Amino acid sequence: MGSVRRRDMALQSISMHMLEAGKVLSKREYETMRARTDIRIGIIMNMFGSWSRMLAIMERSLPEVWAEIKEKENPKPVPPTPPKPKVKAAVKPAPAVKKDKDDE
Repeated sequence: MGSVRRRDMALQSISMHMLEAGKVLSKREYETMRARTDIRIGIIMNMFGSWSRMLAIMERSLPEVWAEIKEKENPKPVPPTPPKPKVKAAVKPAPAVKKDKDDE
């Protein structure tokens, strides 16, 4: 395990990458990121022991950043708009046929 200061700097860096991605990254996702990361996965494993332990420490030591990551990961649902009532076409009554007295 690394010193507390190095671990805190590593957590800050990893959490910024997760914020940019908009979700909590798995170990595999972090390894295969296209963007160059400041801290390689081997160094993270030396500092924290495991990925799940690093996530637990991040959740405890950076709760506001963790909340932002979770909020981006699970956005609040947008309430659905009520459907507009369908306008029925006005039906004109058929013109009344007048009967002449002569037609009878």
